[in-house]
Amino acid sequence: LVLSPFITLIIFIMDFLSKQWYQRRVRGSLTKMKTLTFLALLSVAAGAPTLKDLLDTTYTDGAGKNVTLSDLSGNYIGLYFSASWCGGCRKFTPQLVKLYNEIHEDKKWEIIWVTHDHNEPDADKYFKEMPWIRLPWDQIATRGKSMFKLTHQQFIPSVTMIDSTFKVINKEASLDIMYEPEDFPWAKRCYV
Repeated sequence: LVLSPFITLIIFIMDFLSKQWYQRRVRGSLTKMKTLTFLALLSVAAGAPTLKDLLDTTYTDGAGKNVTLSDLSGNYIGLYFSASWCGGCRKFTPQLVKLYNEIHEDKKWEIIWVTHDHNEPDADKYFKEMPWIRLPWDQIATRGKSMFKLTHQQFIPSVTMIDSTFKVINKEASLDIMYEPEDFPWAKRCYV
């Protein structure tokens, strides 16, 4: 469970209040206060977006055609995090393109590119090398950043594999793709 600074602040405040109330002779209600704190956290966490929520947007392909999440229904999805300035990404992308072109139709596999480029012109130029869809530039700082965090990524390039029910089946499939391409969809136990 990754806690945002807002949730961490709520925990701090609730903990502080519980100690203050305890010191004001409400000793018996400390357990109640901890229970209330737990319930408050659950209610905040319930409002946190799921991976499916984050994926539910409109993407674009290389021709500028819009693609929605419902268009991807029944497909495996690979979230591809990379950038034009990343040397490892520049080496990995052609391998991924080759494999994607070979198997995406038969295996019902779509890739969504989530750029880590610093500016839109560089991202646009790099995307011309890719045959899949992309998260629009205006959503990278919000939705893209949340996707990166929610899938527990730490570096690029990385590919997170998602099944047709929007469950993460491999949070980092890059090495599997490179060294075991025949093992599609590269499923592993994930708890994202």
